[in-house]
Amino acid sequence: MQFLFERLSVLPRNLDGRSESFDQVAAVIAQIQRIASTARSVGDSVGVVPWGMRSVPTIGASATLQFEAYAKTLGDAIARYEPRLTSVQVSVERHDDPLSPYGLLVSAVFPDEDQPRNVRVAAPF
Repeated sequence: MQFLFERLSVLPRNLDGRSESFDQVAAVIAQIQRIASTARSVGDSVGVVPWGMRSVPTIGASATLQFEAYAKTLGDAIARYEPRLTSVQVSVERHDDPLSPYGLLVSAVFPDEDQPRNVRVAAPF
């Protein structure tokens, strides 16, 4: 299955008449990253999207709890807006890098696969 944007972005046919192949796994990973990169409207308690991460300076001392809650709602958003995936779970990973101490690990069953695949995506915080 291809979303409309993916169908529109397919390169035109080559000179030999064959069209470029569609990499569904790469498209799904790109869609996961787009969903994860979506941010809430700044300063509002109610965001434009229910899963967007608030601005980091507004999170404060409860960062770990906020990030875990974000992972849960992000998993729900991915399950809803990326129907090609099943058994979606998102967890927060800690890193040693002080400039990027958190990351996201998305585990899901991709189309035509039997086992979950882990995908690391950039965290928007």
